[in-house]
Amino acid sequence: MSADAAQAPASVSEYIQHHLQNWTWQFGKSPFWTLQLDSLLWSVAMGLLFMVFMYIAGRATQRAGDAAPTGLAKYMEGVVDLIDGQVKSTLHSPDKLIPPLAITIFCLVLLMNAIDLFPVDLWSTLVAERGAGLEHFKSVATTDPNITFGTALAVFILVQFYSVKMKGVRGYAKEFFLHPFNTWWLCWFNFILKVIEEVARPVSLALRLFGNMYAGELIMILIGLFALSYGWPWSSVGAGGWWIGQIILGTLWGSFHVIIVLLQAFIFMMLTIVYLSLAHEHGDH
Repeated sequence: MSADAAQAPASVSEYIQHHLQNWTWQFGKSPFWTLQLDSLLWSVAMGLLFMVFMYIAGRATQRAGDAAPTGLAKYMEGVVDLIDGQVKSTLHSPDKLIPPLAITIFCLVLLMNAIDLFPVDLWSTLVAERGAGLEHFKSVATTDPNITFGTALAVFILVQFYSVKMKGVRGYAKEFFLHPFNTWWLCWFNFILKVIEEVARPVSLALRLFGNMYAGELIMILIGLFALSYGWPWSSVGAGGWWIGQIILGTLWGSFHVIIVLLQAFIFMMLTIVYLSLAHEHGDH
């Protein structure tokens, strides 16, 4: 980057845009064919980190034998037991895929959300802009609707798959045309209601996660503006008590934001289990 990259943004809007605009790559003439490279990078990185955590925890458990787990293995075992219990209490039909799926969704969403707990200027300014020369870089993948909608779409496809698998094609079709009104005269109305219901699930699932994480990131950025006019983080000269106040505010909000990060991952996971449980239900309802 040029020397201008080391200077503070000219305005508040420029500072916000700097943190909320993605690092993109467009191939083809249409804007539709644009990849959000930072979101993809963080999603893949957190997925790999999750697999490393599970591998280390699994190896530690094998070496420990009958001894009580410690360290990372202890926490991963606690997560597995918690989610497995939630699946068993919600899903009445046993299924080998859903517990590991729920664990994967919870841990992956949690890891992507947890990046929001880092200082707001760490990744976009210090690492990406100054270190790698990238003008724009968003660090929280779940503030990108492409990621949240993509994850919700995967859940939606699984729900449809299990609905057909458990109820058969005939039972699946009956849900669209004969519920809630069991008459062919209103099959068109039943179909409209069912389509709205099915589409609303992934949309609400994606928007809930995106909205909460985007709002949290925006608050972090607004706190980052607290001492911007005094030069920090581009310069420590003259910031004085202002950037100290910014650190205090950031710490307080970050402490509260830990709850949001955990809660949003848990809600996304629980709704996934509930939707899959509904797909396993048989009989008229």
